Amino acid sequence: MFKKIKLNLFILVFSFILFGCISDVDENNNRNYDLYSKIMCPVCDGQTIGESQASIANDMKNIVDAYISDGKTDDEILKYFEDRYGTEILSAPPNSGSNAIVWITPFILISLSFIIFSGWLKKSVKGNS
Repeated sequence: MFKKIKLNLFILVFSFILFGCISDVDENNNRNYDLYSKIMCPVCDGQTIGESQASIANDMKNIVDAYISDGKTDDEILKYFEDRYGTEILSAPPNSGSNAIVWITPFILISLSFIIFSGWLKKSVKGNS
């Protein structure tokens, strides 16, 4: 009976170690692909480096992989590419400074459209009465 308990304990510990390693690899792969989708390819129209097959995109993926292996944070990696290529390299522009207009404009246009439509609707209801 003691041998059976030892064997079961060994299998349990080994499985925790095995699944712990697999989880860590998956987490790094997910982090890689997440960063690939946040960086635009500088030579491809509208493609991120994750979507692009261009050689520069592959080089940029290798840089991302190396920085992740070095323990750099996502913000540090994105900052590296932003410093090197400018804010255009980011798939989502930062929502500060002059880029705030890009984020605010859709909300303003939707609000104005709603106000104009509700005013038009009130006039048409009054006209039909």
